[in-house]
Amino acid sequence: MNTDNDTLSPQQSLDLITNMINEAKGNVRDNSFYYLLWGWVLVAAHLGSFVLNELDFPYPYAVWLIVIPAWIASFVHGSRQAKKQLRTITHLERVNVSLWVSFGVLAVIIPFFGAFINYQINPMILLVGSMATVTSGIILKYRPLLLGGLLIFACGLGSFFLSHQQQSLLSAVAIALGYLVPGYLLKMQK
Repeated sequence: MNTDNDTLSPQQSLDLITNMINEAKGNVRDNSFYYLLWGWVLVAAHLGSFVLNELDFPYPYAVWLIVIPAWIASFVHGSRQAKKQLRTITHLERVNVSLWVSFGVLAVIIPFFGAFINYQINPMILLVGSMATVTSGIILKYRPLLLGGLLIFACGLGSFFLSHQQQSLLSAVAIALGYLVPGYLLKMQK
């Protein structure tokens, strides 16, 4: 094995890293589907919860069952995309997927421990979601996603000072601006 061929110059290393980032950006832009799907589902769930609570519906949280078909749609879409695109997944894509899977696990776990956090579920999920969104924005070097994540973070902090009803409305706004706006911008760039 010739070591001259195995050693990359600093410029080649930088070019390789830049190409990986650009490839991951392109692949994630192809998947703006997820930001749009989850943006609309979460906005609908927050607004639905608000409306059902205002109507004194006995189970206002039942609207959150709409996330189950969204998980299924995400899984089906991801499986189809993987079959369609026979290519190597970059390290940054793996990190990004792991980040969002971790967020999904936490988003399921947090409500089960609501009593321990005085039922401040909305702020906690917004804060954890903001971390995933900001990190994705940094990984992809995509400013709208980074700014959306920072907005979600600010809304998560602000939510601690609001009633549950007000939290639902603020969460809907945060998700609309933090996921839907960057999602549509990503889609337009394809």
